[in-house]
Amino acid sequence: MKKSILAFAIIALILTFNACKKGDTGAMGPAGADGNANVKSYTFSLLSTDWVADSANLQWSADHTLPSTIDLSGAVLLYVQDGSNWAALPHVDYGVTFEFGFDPATKIIEIQAADATATTMTANPGPLTFKVVTIPSAAKRANPNINWKNYTEVKNTFNL
Repeated sequence: MKKSILAFAIIALILTFNACKKGDTGAMGPAGADGNANVKSYTFSLLSTDWVADSANLQWSADHTLPSTIDLSGAVLLYVQDGSNWAALPHVDYGVTFEFGFDPATKIIEIQAADATATTMTANPGPLTFKVVTIPSAAKRANPNINWKNYTEVKNTFNL
């Protein structure tokens, strides 16, 4: 009796696994303009008139509100256009330090420019173009060997 139950169980398992088959694979979707579906980039410019002098702290600052569609829940990288290249902030360019902070709730990015030695007030930074790249935490963890300060490497990895 035990042998027949065991034989029946083995036959049932074989039939069960043989009855399963892999479903059809659908066509690949179109590539998005922003590259990876979860990694986004957004470019904006600041004019000379956008910078506000803070002579007490020897720095300039400018705020920019990001579109409501930008997800700031993962990594937020900011690059400044430097000729034909993009330099990651914080960045020192000709003795001027550029750094930034952001508030995910209001989607406001504040960019600051100051003398790298923090001893004098620099001239107005003038018109500059910036690029924000947002990367979900999982995508950042899945790419541990990327140099996040190198925009070209980030761009190529995520097809931006």
